[in-house]
Amino acid sequence: MVTRYWLRYYVISFASIAIIDVIVSSIIINIPFLYIFQIVIIFGLWYLISPLIMVFLLKMRKSGEEVAKTVEKVSKEFGIKTPHVYISYVDFPNALAFGNIFFRGMAVTSPLLDLLNDQELEAVIAHEISHLKNHDPEMLILSIMGINSVYSILIYFFPCYIELIVALYFLGLFPLFFAIHRKVEKRADITAVKRDKNFAVPLETALIKIAYLSDKLPSYVLKNFPELQVLLMKYDIISSNYGNGGLFRTHPSLSERLRYLSNYEY
Repeated sequence: MVTRYWLRYYVISFASIAIIDVIVSSIIINIPFLYIFQIVIIFGLWYLISPLIMVFLLKMRKSGEEVAKTVEKVSKEFGIKTPHVYISYVDFPNALAFGNIFFRGMAVTSPLLDLLNDQELEAVIAHEISHLKNHDPEMLILSIMGINSVYSILIYFFPCYIELIVALYFLGLFPLFFAIHRKVEKRADITAVKRDKNFAVPLETALIKIAYLSDKLPSYVLKNFPELQVLLMKYDIISSNYGNGGLFRTHPSLSERLRYLSNYEY
């Protein structure tokens, strides 16, 4: 289910980038270093409209007062302005931070609210607020711009090696973006638990519920599942290297996340 929604998001995003590219290319003269400027304009415009795409595709609506108050509380603790808060009415448990310099948002999906207890939800929100504090949406857009700029320059100056350059893009530059994304996610985890070590254990149990147990037990059972029972599964998950999905993962594996979060337990 998760893959379906994110695939749809990426397809719509790439389609919008292609449309912007056609419009910008018809206006700007195609010369080498101006072409880099063109890439910046294309992805910059996409960056500005990306929150609208996210809100539309993930079926977001303004959140209720309880979730909004939790986000406001955590935002104050992290010293940032409270973002716009949404509930996403999709069929998988998740939370996300998104936006641009003019609009900051975060959302939790309705299945996540059914799955996590209050402490776990607050810890997950702390992870998402960490993304905004660390300016991770900007970090990711800059990495996309940089990777595509390198690719475009190579294509322009070495057109006779196009097959090699395309191979380099998909085998080197494209996986590099996912490696950066995983670093960003790890940094958000660590930012959250460094700010308040009380987030460490609830974040661990939340991740176990989301990534390991949500397809095994119903939400109404997991929501109030004893913390100790969830944590007893942690060591099996770590030893089995669970969730290591290869180069094209946006997040560290569950086992890796539990391993480094354990170092911050209060």
